[in-house]
Amino acid sequence: MRDDGAMKRATAISRLSDVADGLERSKDWTGTCVVAGYVFGSLLDPAGDIERVQLALVVDEPAEAVPWMSRPRHLEALASLLRFDKLPISWQWRPSAWPVWNHEITRAVCFWSATSGSHQATFTALSTGRIDELDFVEPADAERLIEELRLESDVGRRHLTETVAGFYDRDWRRRHTGDGIYPADHLWWATSGYLDLDNAVNDTAR
Repeated sequence: MRDDGAMKRATAISRLSDVADGLERSKDWTGTCVVAGYVFGSLLDPAGDIERVQLALVVDEPAEAVPWMSRPRHLEALASLLRFDKLPISWQWRPSAWPVWNHEITRAVCFWSATSGSHQATFTALSTGRIDELDFVEPADAERLIEELRLESDVGRRHLTETVAGFYDRDWRRRHTGDGIYPADHLWWATSGYLDLDNAVNDTAR
């Protein structure tokens, strides 16, 4: 770490490699559903400061089960088991039915997949600063982005409605408590996710 709290690029890439190694180890575990890992944000900017490595982890689960900014208990348990919470990284879960990109993940590049393992070309390009050689995924245009945001916003609204409806239900609260996480946390994430998408739809449509 530098004195200003930012990481050196080599350190950030090393931490990304640690994540790839963890995902590779876990892919044959029972119940593991992560199929790909993407990096986005400051690590893709050769001149930018890197405070945290930002990841999008794609899971083979229904989109309704992984709305934007949600923290499904079993997925967070996997992240904890792989000690992601001990690394200078942040992550978002993305269902395989949706594109990796959205309003926050404006462009991303795959660094690991369950079928191919670590993508060495990605690590080489990041290490040498040849960012233009990376194979980015990003929305084709503003119209396609708005279409995706509206879809995700509808899912987020339903998720928030279900969370509010179940908040005082004893069984729901039991299922959403554990590992230092409480029902109020899930309500916060559901609310924040929906409002973030709703704001993005309005801002993008202007």
